[in-house]
Amino acid sequence: MKPVNYHKYLVSSEKDRDWGVTVDTVGSETVDPGYATYPPPVGHPSGFYFDVGKGRVLESYQLLYITSGRGAFYGPDRQATEVGAGDMILLRPNRWHSYMPDRKTGWHEYWIGFHGPNIDSRFRGDFFFFDSHREVYRVGVREEITALYDKAIEVAEKERSSFQQYLAGIANMLLGMAMYYHANHHFVSLDVVGQIDRARRIMREELFTNISPDEVARRVNMSYSWFRKMFRDYTNISPARYMQELRLQEACRLLSGTAMSIKEIAFRLNCGDASYFSNMFRRHLRMTPVEYRRRFGAAEMPRPEHDKKCNLQP
Repeated sequence: MKPVNYHKYLVSSEKDRDWGVTVDTVGSETVDPGYATYPPPVGHPSGFYFDVGKGRVLESYQLLYITSGRGAFYGPDRQATEVGAGDMILLRPNRWHSYMPDRKTGWHEYWIGFHGPNIDSRFRGDFFFFDSHREVYRVGVREEITALYDKAIEVAEKERSSFQQYLAGIANMLLGMAMYYHANHHFVSLDVVGQIDRARRIMREELFTNISPDEVARRVNMSYSWFRKMFRDYTNISPARYMQELRLQEACRLLSGTAMSIKEIAFRLNCGDASYFSNMFRRHLRMTPVEYRRRFGAAEMPRPEHDKKCNLQP
């Protein structure tokens, strides 16, 4: 079935803005092959029309998703990037851009526009979730993504109470999907996903042995330098830190659910003597093993494992 064209520009309250993410537009558009003008002169307020030759600058973020056809995107450097079905374009506020579908193919596009301090935080600080030089994300044509855009259109159309919070959740989910699918597309092309998955499985299965990151790399047929780089790029944590986090999680479980002594737990996890283990535990969890057991350990009756807490600090 051919997608329905839809445009909605939304109003938000001060309470909505306090949520941290506000959605100001959602929509979808089919641009047929051989089209006369782009954007089509229907449904958009004057501020959203633009001359593709001159480009434009927006005040908010937008995620534009192409589900069929192809075209070109122009970023601040004015260089053309070919885009097509399965590509998501992240438009940022106060940044020049332009784009248009190929007249031979046209395209179908979805979009959602949003702004707010919670979104701004993803683009600044010590950790940048989004590459400041990347606008195009290769995510593929995915039903779960189009379903989210369709749901956003449905929610925007009805404008029921708290609709802005619902739409904010969808915008956040779409941003996460852009990161997730683009990153995994990159790693699949490098043929390392299977190796990283095997490495993590080995680390979990041999948690109680003294296996080293170097040995894990050898067992997945990678040099340690390449393994460490790919593991960190893929998981955002080094292999050594990943193994340490697994041991700390198991230490939390043993402290809260068993009567094993600190010395026994240290020995079981290959964490050296009780003093070294206690210092490591306190450094990461901001409390000693004894304090953790006192706070989260079973009192008179054993607690289900899924109720136990182990909040590791970065």
